[in-house]
Amino acid sequence: MTTITTEALNGSWALVHFVYRWPDGRELAPLGQASGQLLYLLEDDAPGRMAVQVVASERPSLDPDSEASLAAHFRSGFAYGGRWSLHKGMVHHQVEIASIPSWEGSQLARRIQLVDDRLILSTDEPSPQLPQGGYETVLEWQR
Repeated sequence: MTTITTEALNGSWALVHFVYRWPDGRELAPLGQASGQLLYLLEDDAPGRMAVQVVASERPSLDPDSEASLAAHFRSGFAYGGRWSLHKGMVHHQVEIASIPSWEGSQLARRIQLVDDRLILSTDEPSPQLPQGGYETVLEWQR
């Protein structure tokens, strides 16, 4: 197995695939067709900076006077940023700011695979959109 380095992750990644996957192979795309961007930046003498944003590709028009419209837009994606580091085949995101307030101040750990120009991040941690768990969240990115 090839060791993944911080230099290999450094840069910009575009979302290719985002699903929840159950052990029986069943998949659910929680945002339907989605798009997103992931940035990993290196810094001298410190953990790097990172930012990610994922949104449903098809979102209704926003009506700022409608609570239902605002709630629908909140559920149509997520974003967060902070510091990142690598440890034993895992990337750790130290979340400083997030669209999901409970993620702020937390560490999100993701298993990592790097295959050619594809980066696959996965976790068994339940999502706020489906808190009962029992599935793996898989996000596949491409340079």
